[in-house]
Amino acid sequence: MGLAAVLLLALPLGGCGLLGIPRPVTLGVVNVTLPATVSPTAPMQVDVRVGMGSCEDTNHRLTLVSRTAQTLTLKAEATKTNYGAVCPAVYTESTLSYTDPGTPTRTSPFEVIVNGKSWGKVEVR
Repeated sequence: MGLAAVLLLALPLGGCGLLGIPRPVTLGVVNVTLPATVSPTAPMQVDVRVGMGSCEDTNHRLTLVSRTAQTLTLKAEATKTNYGAVCPAVYTESTLSYTDPGTPTRTSPFEVIVNGKSWGKVEVR
């Protein structure tokens, strides 16, 4: 088989993720836990409960998308690495935590957004 034929076969497989190239995938968010109140500059912990059902996903994490005085935006994601792995049909949930350092100084109400959805507002006082 010539090189051109191999490349033609590899392109569709790569597009489906069958060649095992690591890529980020978004995790499903089950719940987000926030404090009711926080001071303008105190550290604030955000706990995000995510669902996981694939042994192909590794490196589960919360990634900071943006932070302003009024809004914290996070993304719950993992890295898909083990394409085609034989995985048991098991659904689990896990909690990922992010601590906002309090800078820039928060203003009230302070909104927390995860994966594009607003999960609530914290009163700043």
